[in-house]
Amino acid sequence: MNRSKTADIAIYLVLIVLFLAPRLAGIGDFVTLDEPSWLSQGANYYYALGQREFENTVYEYQPAVTTMTIISAAMLLYFPEYRGFGQGYLDYEKGRLDPFMVSHDKDPLTLLIYSRVIQVFVLLVLFLILYFLLQKFFPKPVAIFALVFAMYDPFYLSQHRLMDHEGMVSLFGMISLVALAIYLFKENKFPYLILSGVAAGFMSLSKSSSIATLAAVGALLLWKMIQERGHGWGRGLLSALKTFGLWFAFLALTYFAFWPGMWVAPGKMLYEVYGNAFSYAFQGARLKITEELDVSQFTLNTRFTDVWEVAKIFLYRTTPVTWLGMILGFALPFTRDPERSQRNRLFFTLWLLNGIAFILLIGVAQGRNSPHYILSSYLSFNLLAGLGWFHFAEWLKSRAQSAAGNGGKSVYGNLWQYGLLAVVALYQAGSALANYPYYFTYRNPILYAAGWYNEFPHFPYCEGLETAAHFLAELPDAENATVFSYYSRGCVSYYYPGPAISYRPYYSDGEHTEDLLNNLNASEYLIVYYANQGQLAHHLNFVNAMAKAKPFHVVWLNGYEYVRIYKVDDLGPEIYEALAHLK
Repeated sequence: MNRSKTADIAIYLVLIVLFLAPRLAGIGDFVTLDEPSWLSQGANYYYALGQREFENTVYEYQPAVTTMTIISAAMLLYFPEYRGFGQGYLDYEKGRLDPFMVSHDKDPLTLLIYSRVIQVFVLLVLFLILYFLLQKFFPKPVAIFALVFAMYDPFYLSQHRLMDHEGMVSLFGMISLVALAIYLFKENKFPYLILSGVAAGFMSLSKSSSIATLAAVGALLLWKMIQERGHGWGRGLLSALKTFGLWFAFLALTYFAFWPGMWVAPGKMLYEVYGNAFSYAFQGARLKITEELDVSQFTLNTRFTDVWEVAKIFLYRTTPVTWLGMILGFALPFTRDPERSQRNRLFFTLWLLNGIAFILLIGVAQGRNSPHYILSSYLSFNLLAGLGWFHFAEWLKSRAQSAAGNGGKSVYGNLWQYGLLAVVALYQAGSALANYPYYFTYRNPILYAAGWYNEFPHFPYCEGLETAAHFLAELPDAENATVFSYYSRGCVSYYYPGPAISYRPYYSDGEHTEDLLNNLNASEYLIVYYANQGQLAHHLNFVNAMAKAKPFHVVWLNGYEYVRIYKVDDLGPEIYEALAHLK
């Protein structure tokens, strides 16, 4: 084996370790609010496959086929007999899966861990493919630094540990774009076009918002037309349409081949996914609420403030070195070397446009705008920032070499370049690892000091509830003590050995006080998720009523008060009186 191949193997091994270590460490130590629901959806998908009822392999406004396939694989490994009990499709909104598994001596948390681990290894493969593609354009050190820098963005890293679609959406999308760029501008080889279309197909099978990537695809094709304008615009347009047609054909073929529901009921699948997606985006709710698509009622959030709110979330959850790297990235189009300048302009445009497209899509669509919906923007902007830092470090090296007067052989210049890159990479990684095990609790220190989201963490995902569950689990007779908790499903129940009752959001509306008090009287402990309930107007009457009582225990994270635990027997009559008169 020659030295070049040995070096390549060493690079891949190092990349594997750097990727896996922060993602697998403590992967079962917490649960987020959506994951128990996705386990139920995946179980139904697995059941549908086992019964050959492929028409039931549909979720709703997202295909989520990749996510549900991974959970099905976890089911096959951990609970294969699930498909043969004849229980049918368990309501994912009512948490029927967890007690069913427990009744068969199976642990839902173990199923979640299996699913998360499988997904991490799927993401690892995609990460290595992306590195292989990037080093077709960039020198290996540049590709390595930009990728590792992006992979250690705190929020981006956090989503790779969660059982959802966003990590796969971002990597499938980036693979599709880079492979298409290679086909158009580097190596005109058909396998790259196939890879691009297939990756886009899997991206579309993951989430319907992947349509935002079409903006960057269109930019690549337009760039190619401009580059070949000397042959005539008409010829360039026909070539672009041919390329897009083939790309889309591979996307569609992948979409059809890897979704069993498309084999038997393509109309139903497409209507469920895109009908619900359009209803959600343009009418603000799913079809089961709006009942139909009414074009005359379609509206968008066209105010700049709505897009700005999404952008603010991105700024708050990214590091100062990402900010500065993006600013440095604006110098990329002005590289003096013609070949590098062409490459840098291409990827500057590609990553900037892709990042902006997802922010705009989520900003203008109605409905929720959760931070992880723009994870593709995090990847795009962090790759741009990594490239910006590397370019700046090279400039520093050249300046140091000029000052030293000995040209390219200056060790002093290398120290400047790689020393700076090491500091930047360590800061990026440290920002994430300091927030272990969640990573997504990171907040930008500059904006935090400026007062952004100081009162409460933005969009808590259930972090801290497992800490409360562990605390209660250590108390005497925990197996027989009932806990009444907000987000109890999974976030508490997977770590607490006793019974758990879920606090429903409507308990705070003042019209369901009887249910609220009955559940409270049936419990030994009450968990108030203050990080969430304390910042939602709908729950403030309940939180204010409970504030009159002294908590039995309080969980703090990163300087925030997250969880308040109350001992029900210690609540005085004034608390029950206040709860009975919620408004």
